Amino acid sequence: MKIGITGGSGLIGSHLTEKLAGDLNADILLISRKLLYGNVQDLSEFIKCCEVIIHLSGAPVICRWNSKNKQVLRNSRITTTKNLNSAIALMEIKPKLFISTSAVGIYDNKHTHNEYSKNFSDDFLGELCIDWENAANEIKRQGVRTVIFRLGVVLSDKGGALAKALPVFRYALGGKLGNGSQAFPFIHIKDLINAYSYVILNKEMEGTYNLIAPELITNRDYTKALSSFLNRPAFFHVPALILRVLFGEGANVLLSGQRVVPERLLNAGFQFGFPTLRATLNSFSSHKLSNF
Repeated sequence: MKIGITGGSGLIGSHLTEKLAGDLNADILLISRKLLYGNVQDLSEFIKCCEVIIHLSGAPVICRWNSKNKQVLRNSRITTTKNLNSAIALMEIKPKLFISTSAVGIYDNKHTHNEYSKNFSDDFLGELCIDWENAANEIKRQGVRTVIFRLGVVLSDKGGALAKALPVFRYALGGKLGNGSQAFPFIHIKDLINAYSYVILNKEMEGTYNLIAPELITNRDYTKALSSFLNRPAFFHVPALILRVLFGEGANVLLSGQRVVPERLLNAGFQFGFPTLRATLNSFSSHKLSNF
């Protein structure tokens, strides 16, 4: 099986490449940024033998949402997805499966959401996710089985959000963001990559899935758990005002979490290895984390 992956050098992509090459004996084809933004005929020729295409490309959303950065965020998600759609349209034999990324930021912060919720956020991130998913569903209209994963915060002992938080907590400067009451949807990196394998192997699965752990927690819960795990106090907190000064509208990503449940994944029989934050943190070596 040949699998094409965009964004393959990132945290998720590097884990996924190792997983799919090992467990599924897949031949991994890394789709470069240059190809993804370039001529769609060249892109189509490059991916012509892929049975599966996994689209992970996307610039980091935690930034100041000025007009320039907003365009970067849109291009990295929507333009690239549209280019893949155009490239697939040129293929004589189309992929059997297209897996696109999205985010739980599509939802508002007022309700608890399963995949059938239509209570979407009306901020930039919500609109970005809606347009992103619409672009992915154009590939579905070509007859390609399409899965869209809405991701939360990915926790790994090899980088990502956890690595950014650890130096602060290590020096006893950790604390909640804002008042800490915002939801904190998370997933262990191993559960995430296992879900990708699961939908590849289970051919009846298609559509949108919330790819987050079943446990509902807040940023305050996360702060307390990480503090306890590292045996470091977390008395400090970052006021919402400071975050808004630093990131402007982009602070919404940190201050406005979503309460989300992975209903469709659970109904499909997927079993989370790390369904709670405690199980997730306990899977990591405290000694290794303290050395970040």
